Amino acid sequence: MKQVLLAVVAFGALAACRDLQRISAPGQVSADFSDATVTGGNPHFFFLPPLVSMPAFSGTFNPQLRPVVEICQLNVDASNIPLGCNLTLPVIIPGIVQLDLVNQQYWVNWDTGALGVGLLTSAPFLFYRMQVRVAPGGRVVGFADVAVGPNGGALKNLTTGGYVGLVAGSTLPIKFRLERGAFCQTTDCFEGTVGTAGGTFVTSTGLAGTLFPSGALNQDVLLVIDRVDQQPCVPVDVPQFKGCYRFSADPRPPQFNLPVVVGICVNAAGLSHAQHDLLHIFQSDPGLPVRTLLNVPAPFLPCDPGHLIGSRLPRGLRELARLLDHILLPTTLHAAHLGVGGSTGSYSVFGWGLPAQLSVNDGDNQAAVVGSAVATAPSVVVKDSSGAAVAGATVTFTVAAGGGSITNPVVVTGTDGIARVGSWTVGRQAGRNTVTATTVGAANSLVTLTGTGMAGMATQMVPGGGNNQSATVGTAVATPPSVVVLDQFNNPVARVAVTFAVTSGGGLVSPTTPVTTTASGIAAATSWTLGTTPGTNTLTATATGLAGSPMTFSAAANAPPLLPP
Repeated sequence: MKQVLLAVVAFGALAACRDLQRISAPGQVSADFSDATVTGGNPHFFFLPPLVSMPAFSGTFNPQLRPVVEICQLNVDASNIPLGCNLTLPVIIPGIVQLDLVNQQYWVNWDTGALGVGLLTSAPFLFYRMQVRVAPGGRVVGFADVAVGPNGGALKNLTTGGYVGLVAGSTLPIKFRLERGAFCQTTDCFEGTVGTAGGTFVTSTGLAGTLFPSGALNQDVLLVIDRVDQQPCVPVDVPQFKGCYRFSADPRPPQFNLPVVVGICVNAAGLSHAQHDLLHIFQSDPGLPVRTLLNVPAPFLPCDPGHLIGSRLPRGLRELARLLDHILLPTTLHAAHLGVGGSTGSYSVFGWGLPAQLSVNDGDNQAAVVGSAVATAPSVVVKDSSGAAVAGATVTFTVAAGGGSITNPVVVTGTDGIARVGSWTVGRQAGRNTVTATTVGAANSLVTLTGTGMAGMATQMVPGGGNNQSATVGTAVATPPSVVVLDQFNNPVARVAVTFAVTSGGGLVSPTTPVTTTASGIAAATSWTLGTTPGTNTLTATATGLAGSPMTFSAAANAPPLLPP
């Protein structure tokens, strides 16, 4: 089969997240310096003259960044040895960092005269740290500590010991170089700044990218898209394919204001058209469940057939072309990013996979007496797209309705792909009970099993209606006496025999044979006619072996009214 590259995308407002870990100035250390020329420094970040001598570098300059420079005053010890940043003083922002494409560098001028200290010999022991961050609030990629020179017209590099002359006596040009690879681990990567204007950003190979609409962000962030080579890409037991990337933002925004589209190409060679339709992107974040994403297009990637159509045609022809694309070309795969929780270091790893299928194995549609376990413990089966059992999948069972409980609710599938709970006890209220089963990586990740709770054995009888009435002697009371038969959990019990009998005052009750309770647990006499003598009449309702039986009903037999003379 011809190999086809298909595109997918993910979009959605990101849920609240934690910022990437920020590398701040050390709290209690001596003066320091960090760039590519020292051990532990970022190998693609270089300070440049006049702060240092011209370093040797061979990488490719990255002009797609908008770094910021911050300057803090350092604390010193009793011997005037600089320590960490003084957090009680405001950070100095010397200005907006400028891009110099001709010299392939970034620069900003620090006007030291604005410090208000004069930088004269009266302040010879002022120490400062110049920090370069990837974005406001983002990580620090390099820093250098300097001191005010003895004559106030120069700064001393505390690492090299050399003095840096100030332009016009008060301005230090801070120049530095950032190269590609400063933040990526692979060559198939993108690293650049995304701002409030948004834009489309694609890796060097064109196999992955993202689209930020205008207004999705409130500030600049460093965006890094980097290929993830390990397989499986995401921690879920489903067939996975090459085409896995980590998308990260620094600093991590609390949320995106608008949906952000993420697109990844996948080599779907060897898959049937049915499997094409099943392919989804899986989203993984440390400490959070893996998610199977829904589908939307990624026309900004060249591997998406929609990219070939783009906006080259008039609107009407474009829609017709897209229709033909849908009919004639291989299915384009999509995935919708609905949200992601916080993580340190990245906001998501996205990878391709064929979702498993979760279905009922047995134990559905059973009935059991309330408060007792169903005969067959419910089970589900997990299979891949080819119908083969998926072993090692974690299935979680949860009581969804009716109360009750399950034992061993989290089960790992065996070699047969089956996961079965230990037991399922239905709730104490008669009626519908449900249990749901879920597993990570299943296209239909929620399956519902149903059970019916049936009333238990009759244990008690309570009054229904018809007590404490009155009627004229020799006539029937308005409401025939009735009782309700219940089980131990107060569920009505049907088909229980109840006998009504007159016990005092004469009169008649109908029927004299036992009455069987209805589905609502009710047994009622048809009628109760009082005796001919004024006074109290009584009647009992009896059901053998039940609490509350026999139950007595009373009625007052009244003399007939006197007739007028």
